Amino acid sequence: MSPGDGPRVAVVTGAARAGSIGRAIAARLLRDGLQVVISDLGGPLDTHPDYESAGASDLRDARDALGALGDVHALPCDVRRAGDVQALVDGAVERFGRFDVLVNNAGLGVGLTPVVELDEADWRLNLDVMATGVFLCSRAAARQMIEQGDGGRIVTIASQAAKTGLPLLSAYCAAKFAALGFTQSLAHELGPHAITVNAVCPGTVDTPLLAVKGGVYERYSAMAGITEEQYRKRVLRTIPLGRMATPDDIAQAVGFLVSPAAGYITGEAINVTGGQEMH
Repeated sequence: MSPGDGPRVAVVTGAARAGSIGRAIAARLLRDGLQVVISDLGGPLDTHPDYESAGASDLRDARDALGALGDVHALPCDVRRAGDVQALVDGAVERFGRFDVLVNNAGLGVGLTPVVELDEADWRLNLDVMATGVFLCSRAAARQMIEQGDGGRIVTIASQAAKTGLPLLSAYCAAKFAALGFTQSLAHELGPHAITVNAVCPGTVDTPLLAVKGGVYERYSAMAGITEEQYRKRVLRTIPLGRMATPDDIAQAVGFLVSPAAGYITGEAINVTGGQEMH
């Protein structure tokens, strides 16, 4: 899957937030010599005003920070909207001349609540971003890659919650389970075009989102009747390697999957968990 004499071009969604998996993936791909387009919502999340989404300033900051590593371009995109997604693909091609790698990283964590209390809007938002968004981005990318005719790579950031149902995460799990099924189906369809399609399934990743108000630490520690620090220590005891994943750990896996070394891997969902047991 050679793009000719120039570098390959990658698009990473959900890459604006400082300390995030998406920004780490973009950095890894830049270090590996790819030209990278980063995208994120670029404004408030209209259907969930309480969720602190990455805004235009975050996207600019990410572009400026990553610019020291290589050739990076930033474009806003709401992955729930087909028009935005097509504009992202077209913008990448206009800027760099082609499109070789898609990393479906955009995600969010809302509706961490028992099913009997789960708001329908939160359910739909999880599915819209992390299932429909993966479909829309992958479809647009696949069309461009097929037209180019020399293969490509699609990687979706799923989760251990795509393989194991977890309390308070029914909407999130449903979206991630859907993404894995889609990955397997798409791998069959795109194999004849030399396009590989895989997923990375992180365990607990130490990002700022874990500690936000209403987030994992707050909800799960309250459910267990312990402090947030006690809950964090409890999580660490479930990980044989003795630490949480970092965004760079996830980025390393993505870097491998889009490298020549992974050319014969498709339709897989690779765990990056430190051996964590999920309950």
